[in-house]
Amino acid sequence: VDSVNILYSVGEFGYVNLKSNNVIINNPLGGFYLMPEFLDKKFQSSEDMCKDLLNNTGVALLPGSDFGISKDKMIARLSFTDFNGDEFMKNFPKDLNINHDLLNKFAPKIVEGTKRLKAWVEST
Repeated sequence: VDSVNILYSVGEFGYVNLKSNNVIINNPLGGFYLMPEFLDKKFQSSEDMCKDLLNNTGVALLPGSDFGISKDKMIARLSFTDFNGDEFMKNFPKDLNINHDLLNKFAPKIVEGTKRLKAWVEST
């Protein structure tokens, strides 16, 4: 149950911080992926967009075209599991909601990656 709460909280963090007028994204209902669509990005393909993202932010996403989505839709798959789950679980406070401070402490790469993605989105 703690692992579900941790993954839910990490996914919710990504969702809340990326959702904007420039990004269509669904709230994660399970699993450990988000599928944002970047509306104001003009690339030939989602693969080109993901290469640009990696080169300019250091954040790796998989293009939506790898999952059967039209390559001209700027959709990508973002995994939010780049953290030490064992460490997070061992330090998970049973009576406390997971807040930004806990995410920053136990999932700093997620926090930083989300910050970089958000800055990339806002750079157009």
